[in-house]
Amino acid sequence: MSAVATRSCTVDEYLELDAEAQDERYEFQNGSVIPTAGAEPEHNQIKDNVSSELRSRLQPKGCWVMTSDQRVRVSFGYVYPDVVVACDPTYEETRPRTLQNPELIVEVTSDSTQARDHSDKLAAYTELGSLQEYWGIDPEKPLLTQYTRDAEGWRYRSHTVLSARVESTAFELELLLRDIYALVLGEERRVKRGA
Repeated sequence: MSAVATRSCTVDEYLELDAEAQDERYEFQNGSVIPTAGAEPEHNQIKDNVSSELRSRLQPKGCWVMTSDQRVRVSFGYVYPDVVVACDPTYEETRPRTLQNPELIVEVTSDSTQARDHSDKLAAYTELGSLQEYWGIDPEKPLLTQYTRDAEGWRYRSHTVLSARVESTAFELELLLRDIYALVLGEERRVKRGA
């Protein structure tokens, strides 16, 4: 997604604006409304791949796997992550309802959102007591940055080859990076393009 011009307002004004929006989504950071724009096909494919892989493994365990229409409350305001998982979701009674306790958040970055995804948003996400993992995914090359919470704090790991296995002890699952990038990078893309 690419962010466009921002404007200032109160929390109540933001919530009203976002509730009345039909085709747009707005994030709210420290008094500023940040409209989000459409995403590139590669971004959408990766988001869909991740949500599909997580849904097939976590839904049978009773976990909700939601995509970019699920608003999440963070310290500086409200955001719409690309994918969010909550196994016992609780909500702030706004319209639409706002998830309060995400356990896994995934952001697919873009040139326009990368700085915010890896700074302000990452800091706000890791402050959430419920969050167990955060994944940042680069849509242009094999790169998944994984932040995992353990008893001593947050651990960082990067996965940079399509054959890499992304392991999540919090959710007892393992994904192949190649499945996350299916149709975007790797052999399938070369075949589709006739290379």
